[in-house]
Amino acid sequence: MYTITHIIDIKPYLIAAKFNTGEIRTINFASLIEKFPTLKNPDIFKKARIDDYPTICWDDLALIRELDGTVIPCPLDFSPETLYQLSTLQNN
Repeated sequence: MYTITHIIDIKPYLIAAKFNTGEIRTINFASLIEKFPTLKNPDIFKKARIDDYPTICWDDLALIRELDGTVIPCPLDFSPETLYQLSTLQNN
């Protein structure tokens, strides 16, 4: 199981992160941006952080519907396994 230990660098649609394997990998979010257009905004994209799972997330970019029908914002995150698959190993 992969986890992300910390973010090293954030550029438009690219995040360099260290995984629990010790690898530093660059994650290309270009394929995910079309599904989550809010992330196209560079000011929002650079607000990425590590959450408690630990994986990369953005606060309040997703919505969930409570059982009573109330819609509330929640973090947008991606499974670390998916991020690993989207990433490439950086040259050290």
